[in-house]
Amino acid sequence: MLKTSAKAWEKAADIELRERFGLVGAQWKIIVILSIKEGITQKHIADMAFVEAPTLVPIIDKMEKEKYITRQSDPKDRRNNLIYMTKKSKDMVDSIIDCIVEIRNMGLAKISKKDMEIAKKVLEQITVNTEGFIKQKGERTDPDLWTTPENKSEKTLVKL
Repeated sequence: MLKTSAKAWEKAADIELRERFGLVGAQWKIIVILSIKEGITQKHIADMAFVEAPTLVPIIDKMEKEKYITRQSDPKDRRNNLIYMTKKSKDMVDSIIDCIVEIRNMGLAKISKKDMEIAKKVLEQITVNTEGFIKQKGERTDPDLWTTPENKSEKTLVKL
């Protein structure tokens, strides 16, 4: 059920962002991620977008060609490129986030505050349970890439 809801929300966001801004697929996600933390590697972006790093290569190439992002060699490791927003993407990020919030609100319409609080508690407990299982098996859980202090952009995360 979670996956179905997430896919429906993502599809609605993709449709609206394509119509309003001409952004396709993961492009809008990359812009939002970079608005939270710029100068990160493609691997870091892939982790935050929940996709495999090789999947991002053609998307990053297209976004660079369309002047949404720039790549710079990582001075600490020349094998990596660090990704930065351009003026073009910086100028549109607030409108992108506003659109995402509209889609979120549409999806949450007719759900009471009480039901939302219950849903949040249930989802948090599912996370605790499954992360406990993962750790019990000796595996590492994924870091919370979206809310760690070094990645937090209050403006973006409060809206989302």
